[in-house]
Amino acid sequence: MSDPIYEKVLLENEEKAFQIRLVVSEFKEVEYLHLRKYFLSYEGIWTPSSEGVSMPLSIRNVFNLLDGLVDICAKAESADVFNDYFKKKLNGQDYRIPDEML
Repeated sequence: MSDPIYEKVLLENEEKAFQIRLVVSEFKEVEYLHLRKYFLSYEGIWTPSSEGVSMPLSIRNVFNLLDGLVDICAKAESADVFNDYFKKKLNGQDYRIPDEML
């Protein structure tokens, strides 16, 4: 896997020394979206594991993933926070999820 084009830590468990990351990288001139578990090596380097999924980065795959996440959030108690967050995000405003929602 080449250097990431995009990378975001979605979850970090310091006690068990693992992270879940959303990563976009390129391999053989194809961009891929990865949702993968990383572990902290003995050398102190975060290393991707075989646990996770990869798919070609296409608008269809991104929309399908987003559509599923939107469905989950819309059914949750936090639907109003979700709506406010994306309205502001799409308008270029900085918005933080309230601490009580995290």
